[in-house]
Amino acid sequence: MAEIDELLRQGKRIQAIKLHRELTGSGLSEAKEAVERRMR
Repeated sequence: MAEIDELLRQGKRIQAIKLHRELTGSGLSEAKEAVERRMR
């Protein structure tokens, strides 16, 4: 998840969502929600 946090710090939200999906196997909406929670 550190990689996702780094992408978010760089403002690369879409790449962070894609990476979350690859790492967890989650769907698009689940990954989007999870990444948005990490942004707060």
